[in-house]
Amino acid sequence: MSLFHRTLDAKFDYGARAGRPNISWHVSVVLLLSTVYLSEPVGLTARAFAQQVVGIVAVVNDEAISAYDLEQRLNLIIRSSNLADTQEARQRLAPRVLNSLVEEALQLQEAKRLGITVPEKDLDAALGVIERQNNLPPGRLPDFLKSRGIDRRTLDHQVRANLAWSQVVRRLFARTINVTDAEVEVALERIKENADKPRLLLAEIFIAVDSPSEEPAARSNAMRIFEEIKRGASFPLLAFQFSESSSAQNGGDLGWVQPGELEPEVGNILLNMPARTVTEPIRTASGYYIMLIRDRKQAPAAQTGKTLLSLRQIVIPLPSGTAAADAASQHELAKTIRATVRGCEDFTSVAKELSSDVLGDLGIIKLDELPEDLRSTVGNLEVGMPSRPVQTPEGLRLLMVCNREEPKANIPSHEQVRRNLVVQRLEMRARRHLRDLRESAFLDIRT
Repeated sequence: MSLFHRTLDAKFDYGARAGRPNISWHVSVVLLLSTVYLSEPVGLTARAFAQQVVGIVAVVNDEAISAYDLEQRLNLIIRSSNLADTQEARQRLAPRVLNSLVEEALQLQEAKRLGITVPEKDLDAALGVIERQNNLPPGRLPDFLKSRGIDRRTLDHQVRANLAWSQVVRRLFARTINVTDAEVEVALERIKENADKPRLLLAEIFIAVDSPSEEPAARSNAMRIFEEIKRGASFPLLAFQFSESSSAQNGGDLGWVQPGELEPEVGNILLNMPARTVTEPIRTASGYYIMLIRDRKQAPAAQTGKTLLSLRQIVIPLPSGTAAADAASQHELAKTIRATVRGCEDFTSVAKELSSDVLGDLGIIKLDELPEDLRSTVGNLEVGMPSRPVQTPEGLRLLMVCNREEPKANIPSHEQVRRNLVVQRLEMRARRHLRDLRESAFLDIRT
């Protein structure tokens, strides 16, 4: 599973390069290796299997990618999604899938050069995540693949490449990434400015544009992926296969996100879009994003009705028909309490002195559960201060907020913002390194 995929570059060097071994030597050696690796064909006769293996669709340095490899990866994508298994669909997907196989080969070769291997326990753990994402019982992924005519090794290879490449990136670049406090503060301020905006449950597919020359291919690739989604393809699967963001390993899942955490061009578009919609490719400074809005909810900072209030009250009796002089006296008492009483302890003492039959402690109540007149009275009332008197059938009611618990705005910490910025920069360095590996590699694409 490659974290960083790019549209197949049309500018491959098809000829032999000076100082490199003859291409026929590469093919013969890799054909032998491929025959060993693929010695247990799934769902193929020996004759058909031999024909598949002999077909070489690409050579990456000293490694061949066979037609069988390409066919099995296409099977994985098509038969695990909602795409129709047609020749047209396979032809549309083939260039992108071959590109992924080429980049996985480069990633694994770089890992080998650095002496990096993927422990089997890490591979098993990653496959377990894929099982859970597809709602499969533990250990049933091999049966799922076999039932669809998919060689399990094609998925193992993809996941192993992903895990190895992650180790490569960490080893080469993790210590070189520097994020300053000022940069963190700028990002954090942008998040705070958007605290009252809705929160979005998102998934993404990201296609990078690291140089102007990549623009046409990246846009074309993003549009083709978008068209596949419109035809019914699984968004998580396409993200898993083609997204260049680290979220690809989770099917593009970003969880609940605040618009301020996204690139501005993306956040501004998503603000007014309903749940369960997919955006067309959105161009940003770093590339193209296709976003799936899985759900949305009101921002905690804007959920004033969800505020929890600890309320107490004093009711000064004022029954119907009370003489004017007595009514005036009760109103003066209410004004005095409002002017002199401070804090819930003092307020409770006064309530006891008045010996009111009306319950003084109202408990903890959501602001939006109060009647409109009371909601407007205590909505902005300062804690520990009596409210203005409210005329009720029982008499003059004074309220006091003893405690106010606002919904949390879920602003990320300084360290969380720093980690996010580090991840973004690591992804950029990883894409550049993969591009450099590609430019220096011997590539022979035969489709």
